Amino acid sequence: MDGSEVTVMGWILTVRGHGNISFVTLRDKNGDIPIVAKKGDCPDELREKLSVLKAHSSIAVVGKVKSSEKAPTGFEIIPTDLRVFSDVEKIPPFEPLAKTVKNIDTRLEVRPIDLRRKTLQHIFNVRSDVLKSIRDYFYKEEFTEINTPKMIATATEGGAALFAIFYYNKEAFLAQSPQLYKEQLTMSFEKVFEIGPIFRAEPSRTNRHLAEAISIDLEEAFVDYNDVMNRIENIIKISLNSVIDYAKNNPDAEFVIPQIPDSIPRYSYDDLVEKMQKAGAKTEWGDDLYPSNLKKNRCRRILFYQRLAFRS
Repeated sequence: MDGSEVTVMGWILTVRGHGNISFVTLRDKNGDIPIVAKKGDCPDELREKLSVLKAHSSIAVVGKVKSSEKAPTGFEIIPTDLRVFSDVEKIPPFEPLAKTVKNIDTRLEVRPIDLRRKTLQHIFNVRSDVLKSIRDYFYKEEFTEINTPKMIATATEGGAALFAIFYYNKEAFLAQSPQLYKEQLTMSFEKVFEIGPIFRAEPSRTNRHLAEAISIDLEEAFVDYNDVMNRIENIIKISLNSVIDYAKNNPDAEFVIPQIPDSIPRYSYDDLVEKMQKAGAKTEWGDDLYPSNLKKNRCRRILFYQRLAFRS
């Protein structure tokens, strides 16, 4: 409200000085806040102190809200008091407004600064929205959320992709999957799900393989594989709709959102082998559905849906 007193806290994004006026953009979790310190509107000492602060300094500002047509937010804050929590002495190696920073090592060295970039904040925020929408779906369908052990005594699946660790001088392993626990829990709770980390010591280095990843696992009693595919299809659609809603509310978020039909096509293993062979892939019945084979002409759409299901 115009004229009301507020207290805002965050990190300085930019500082600009023009004679008797200083413009500071403060960023908090909700966005950017314009601070305008003008001679005569605020104490000279406060204005001078603001003007020499560097980007990424952490501050608190007490001030009055003033309507402004020039400000992107439609308002600005005229400061009356200032507290500096941390004053930056060294300038980061890249601009906080940069959309891209090529050197990954540089980014990781100052990761907290890197994550203040709007591009990355959109990724984390939309990810949070997607996970919330998936959880809401499971709760609506009367699933029980579970948390299973991540340090286990034996392999959940194949033993070749296990991370071995020492647990009180005994050999243990990082869990590849909550599969065994889920199956047992359905005998008591019928419908369970978990969103948590899994660990796979696979030698592959592709964008479809991570040594540590977050999996969405569900288990349900008294169903067949058709019911499971229905669940996965629902989760994919809910996830995409969540991204679409986020993009509508954040026009500056640059997401590539795939289009999917009302009903995602389903194929039997026999159908896929036949399609790959007709597309020229060297595959036989009994082989895995390798992405390199699915990339063959007629199977590109199948690979797309497979990746959607995998990432869900």
